[in-house]
Amino acid sequence: MIGSTWNKWDLHIHSPLTNINNQYPSGDLAGFAQEIKKHNLKLVGITNYWFFAENELEKIRAELKKIDCETTVLGNIEFRIAQPNKQGEWINVHAIFSEKISTNRINDALSKIKIQNTTDAQKTIWCSKKSMDESRLKYHDAYIDFDTLCKELKESFTLGTEFIIAICPNGYGGFQPDRKEGRSVAVAKEIDKLGDIVLGRIQDRDFFLQNGRYENSLQKPVFLCSDAHGKETIGSKYTWVKSKPNFQGLRQTIFEPAERVQQSDDFVENIFVKPFFSRICLDGQIFTDQKLSFKKSSIPLNKNMVAIIGGRGTGKSLFLDSLRSILIPQHPHDIDRKLDVENISVYLDKGYGEESAIIFNSSNQNPYNYLHVSQGDINKVTQNAEKLSNEIKNMLGIKSHNFDSVDSQALLDNLSKYRNFIDYWNLTDTDKNKINTDTFQNKIIEENQKLIETLTNPQNKLLITQYQKNMEDINETQLSLDKSKELIAQIDRDLNSLNTRIESYNTLTNIKTKIPQINPQIYTHLIYANSIELDGKKKISLENNEKIKESFIKQGIKEDISSLLIKVSDYQLNIDNAKAKIIEIEQNKAQYFLYIEERKRLSSKYRAYIDSLSKEIDSVFQNLLIENIHWTEEQNIIVKEILSDIEISGRIVFDKNRFYKGLEECINRGKFRNSSDRTTQSRLEETFNVRELDDFFNLISEHKIIKTDNKEENLTIESFLWLDEYFNQGGRYELMHYLFSPENIKNYLYVNAEFTYKGKTVDRLSVGQRGTFYVSLKLATDPFGSPFVFDQPEDDLDNNFIMMQLVPLFRKIKKYRQVIIVTHNANLVINSDAEQVIVAENNGEVINYDMGAIEDGDINMQEGIRHSICSILEGGHVAFSKREKKYGII
Repeated sequence: MIGSTWNKWDLHIHSPLTNINNQYPSGDLAGFAQEIKKHNLKLVGITNYWFFAENELEKIRAELKKIDCETTVLGNIEFRIAQPNKQGEWINVHAIFSEKISTNRINDALSKIKIQNTTDAQKTIWCSKKSMDESRLKYHDAYIDFDTLCKELKESFTLGTEFIIAICPNGYGGFQPDRKEGRSVAVAKEIDKLGDIVLGRIQDRDFFLQNGRYENSLQKPVFLCSDAHGKETIGSKYTWVKSKPNFQGLRQTIFEPAERVQQSDDFVENIFVKPFFSRICLDGQIFTDQKLSFKKSSIPLNKNMVAIIGGRGTGKSLFLDSLRSILIPQHPHDIDRKLDVENISVYLDKGYGEESAIIFNSSNQNPYNYLHVSQGDINKVTQNAEKLSNEIKNMLGIKSHNFDSVDSQALLDNLSKYRNFIDYWNLTDTDKNKINTDTFQNKIIEENQKLIETLTNPQNKLLITQYQKNMEDINETQLSLDKSKELIAQIDRDLNSLNTRIESYNTLTNIKTKIPQINPQIYTHLIYANSIELDGKKKISLENNEKIKESFIKQGIKEDISSLLIKVSDYQLNIDNAKAKIIEIEQNKAQYFLYIEERKRLSSKYRAYIDSLSKEIDSVFQNLLIENIHWTEEQNIIVKEILSDIEISGRIVFDKNRFYKGLEECINRGKFRNSSDRTTQSRLEETFNVRELDDFFNLISEHKIIKTDNKEENLTIESFLWLDEYFNQGGRYELMHYLFSPENIKNYLYVNAEFTYKGKTVDRLSVGQRGTFYVSLKLATDPFGSPFVFDQPEDDLDNNFIMMQLVPLFRKIKKYRQVIIVTHNANLVINSDAEQVIVAENNGEVINYDMGAIEDGDINMQEGIRHSICSILEGGHVAFSKREKKYGII
């Protein structure tokens, strides 16, 4: 059910019934079976010389069954062929038979094959116990012609489905195919050609995986075997095989000699820890408003590659939809077609067995981060440049970096203060006078000074001058007292707010040094001291003015002194307030020019920020190309191959059309109406002269680039903002925010991740090539670890990529991550060598899933997974036959 998994095999192991060199206790088949079970051998090739003992295979199977050992037993007959090796030894070869072939049938077929030896009377000796015993030929002296052996075996059995030939390049009777010269080279080459598999050593693996051993040579799997003749050597040598432990599984290794056969314990799939979905449980109604339902099933999943197949409407994609609905509950595809998840459970094995499993179901729908590509995902993303750019950045692990928060707040504060100044400068009284201008305030001073002069004559001039000076001191002192009160109120307000933030900061768990609260009394105490001194000074000035009043009387000045001095006080107060206002205006004007300079500085920072976003994309992609020290050489090669056709870089985009569309909302459109020969945008463009990135930054950096009809010289943006005719109510503030607020700028100025695939830009790529790029980058940026789920890759990808790159890629990455696909393409199943195939069926609106391995079943008998692949998938028969023709097994 779970498909092909790794198990220990020993294809060359002699039983207590062996004909030569028997080192077992006599007839101890029970002890022999116990040793096989003890060493967890899932398939054994029970070997004997020339023929088997009577019912040898059946007896061993019966002993294994007694102890509940499910080890598969194949028959293996060892021959010595007439061709000698360099040492003059007869070379050993083996015929390995299917578990479906009985001992009697094998012995019967062998008894009809002549061996090379003859009796002293030159009579034929047959390959049987009776004939060889009658001839008194010692078993270890017998030999046979290789060609004759192969020909005769093929007369009785079908090569590939009932038996295969195994060759032995080493040991007694071995040959040396890797020699470059010598008389045995030709013999070795011929034996290599006729052999299907190799019973050899670990070091033979690389040689027999070469395709260039001779012309049209094929890769061959190498099996490490114990050649046990006694109990003590059983389990001493074995081979790891990823296949069903049966003859059909052995046959499968001929097609996948590198991926399915390992001669040591330290191969990747045995030592690499990866999380995988180990099981999915399905039951009941699928959609709340439909009759369609799942047959109650608990489906184990292979940790390597799972291919889900089925005809249209059989529910193959529903399998992946169920997985997604539990693990990615907010996936956009589930909005329109939401599955009923009550009876769906997904088991995730973290890579350490059942003890590390997590169960995801309706009560535990926490999202799990794995790579899931649904139908339509690729098309949706790759058709929109902005979405694709965001997805690329997301895959590269580039988070959204906003402009520096401190600088952003400084810009917003700047704009707020700027607006306050404009409002301040434009404030008018009921007579439409701009009261916050120095011109207006100087006029007040001038007028009130003249009024005081009208009250002055030679007799009272000195006293009025003194009184006026005292009033000036009093007014100045009162202004200082008012400012003191304002400052105390602001200190109290701002420091309380600041202390609240300090308190919040101190609560951060990783802050070791706590910041002390700011004591406002340190400041208010000094201000109160100043206020007391000012009060004393004011008191003295008031007393002096009372003395001046007395002086008027003493000097006999006959005027309405009280009214006179009240007027002088009022006029002087107006003068002093105006003088104070002028100082305030000058300070605000100075601040206003600082705001402009600060904006220029912050604009420069924003330019640097945009540049940094672009460089980050460049840097992250280049880092992808650098060898990762935490990966194996193979892993680094895989990623390098995936990225070989891809180039990614950051590009700063200034969207001129978006810029002017937004700008249009901020100005008086009447000044930029469409005409017969010019559009509003073209008129705006003629005025603002912003056509590219540098123009924009020149604009907000106060370069003189704005051109208006009534100004001979180009204007800065600041000068333009003072031209009221270009703005409606509040328009200038909207324009300021539009040009300087980071939140607004990013709508028309941003950084895209742009790419080329095979040297072509996105606009020159087909839909399939865009999809290919998308999937390649997804795999390159997250190549090893969490499962990869892909719904019908052939729908969105370039066909050449599927055959030439995706299939080889699946074969490589499934060692490092689980791959689950839904497909209707046989090449993706067979050429990728999927370990498990799940067949979806819809029987009367009930969805059921059958499962197994590629090697399960018989195409001719129309049964099992192999038959399903051929009858359901596009190119099923072709994919199988091409592969099997290649290996000469058909």
